[in-house]
Amino acid sequence: MQKKPKKKSVYSQYLKNERGFNFISLLTMLTVIFLTLPFLVYALQAVKPTNNYEELAVYEFFRFVRDDILESHHYYIQDHTLYLLQANEQTASISKYDSLVRRQIDGRGHEIYLRGVQFLRFQEEPFGIKLIITTEEGITYERLFPFYNGV
Repeated sequence: MQKKPKKKSVYSQYLKNERGFNFISLLTMLTVIFLTLPFLVYALQAVKPTNNYEELAVYEFFRFVRDDILESHHYYIQDHTLYLLQANEQTASISKYDSLVRRQIDGRGHEIYLRGVQFLRFQEEPFGIKLIITTEEGITYERLFPFYNGV
């Protein structure tokens, strides 16, 4: 019988030339890893996403109230409720209902402006309306709405 010549494969050639890691290269690699690890942890903490949904919701609520004030020609505050008399002779009211802030037109409807409210107060100021909100998490927001059109 004739012997078949052995074929050289890429894998066997690779293993033939591989010398492997030595102890000094292992120590160098571990040193580099341990030196960069604290910086990596700090960098990951710096880019951690924050949840600012509540703050965005309150600022959006402030924008809604501002738009309602701009569309009205007169206002009054009664029992922690802001009443806005609009140009079309309708009365919009903004008040706290359970943990919600809602807007109603002529005492009808239920448009939710903000959720998770613990405290809502409107104060009359000489040049506008001051709105104070405390959320269920205990964060207080204040905003002053000045009169632009002599309401």
